[in-house]
Amino acid sequence: AVKQAFYRFRQRYQALLREEIAHTVAMPSDIEDELRHLIAVVRA
Repeated sequence: AVKQAFYRFRQRYQALLREEIAHTVAMPSDIEDELRHLIAVVRA
């Protein structure tokens, strides 16, 4: 049950993050690039 709840949490978080990024870019095609950039910055 915990494993499934964590999986659902990750899926929901990913959807919310993509939605927020979509509000900050000019074109929907830029969402993936912006997401990759965000992950790179957080990892650094």
